[in-house]
Amino acid sequence: MKPTLLLPLLFTAVHGWGTLGHQTVALLSQQYLLPRTISSVQSLLNDTSSTYLGNIALWADSYRREVGGEFSAAFHFVNGDDAPPPESCEIILPQDCPDGGCVVSAIANYTERLKDQHLTTTERQQALKFVVHFLGDIAQPLHTEAFGAGANNISVTFWGYTTNLHAAWDTSIPNAMLGLAPTAAITTGDSLGWANGLAAAINAGKYRRLVKGWLKYHDVQSPKAEEKAAAAWANESNDHVCDYAIVRGGDAYNGTEIGGEYYDGAREIVQVSVAKAGVRLAAWLNLVFAGETGFEGSCRS
Repeated sequence: MKPTLLLPLLFTAVHGWGTLGHQTVALLSQQYLLPRTISSVQSLLNDTSSTYLGNIALWADSYRREVGGEFSAAFHFVNGDDAPPPESCEIILPQDCPDGGCVVSAIANYTERLKDQHLTTTERQQALKFVVHFLGDIAQPLHTEAFGAGANNISVTFWGYTTNLHAAWDTSIPNAMLGLAPTAAITTGDSLGWANGLAAAINAGKYRRLVKGWLKYHDVQSPKAEEKAAAAWANESNDHVCDYAIVRGGDAYNGTEIGGEYYDGAREIVQVSVAKAGVRLAAWLNLVFAGETGFEGSCRS
């Protein structure tokens, strides 16, 4: 078993995709929302701007640091706590999701709250913000791994920049894919540009025939169905920990430079993970507000 003493560090160290990743997921999803979904979401957010989902994509990361929001810190990840990678990668529920919650249970819980018309607008708005963020978080492989506190404890350098393996996947690698430094200030234009490129690959490129598989578990009929979908996404992300992110074992990466060959191999995983998250978020919200994914019968299915 992995050392449990490492796990609490995730509560303070984990950050999710950086600004670029989370905004791109949200802005990509906007391109596939149905008219009824758009109307409902914009009304709930009281925001009719062209970047209404991108504007709230990072809210959950800020909220967990606020007084009264600390309870949500554990909702950004799930601890895949089997044998150390690459020996084994698997999310086993309920033991990998403690009583305090995890990203799998949080997606189900806040989807239910988003659907609940008896809640206040403020409560449902908060639920929407969580859903948008958590469907991004669960697509980041190291948000589904307990080893080394989600690899926050694995020190690396990226193009000479001192960081850790988790943060590199969150920020350094995605930023570099757009030619940006790890510490670059991300603009909405950066995120929108990446989202548009991914949309082209989804609509008529290399991801076109993959969309149907990405939506295999979409079902918002009950908390059980929602948790089943989230668990499947988490396991899919966790597979990347063993097949790439920590394929050599955690100790092998400590103190190493990962801006070369390692980065080259990680790029496509990050690219497809963000693409999947954007499509899945759109289809999830469409199911909640319009009763269909929006991809039924399309050329992408």
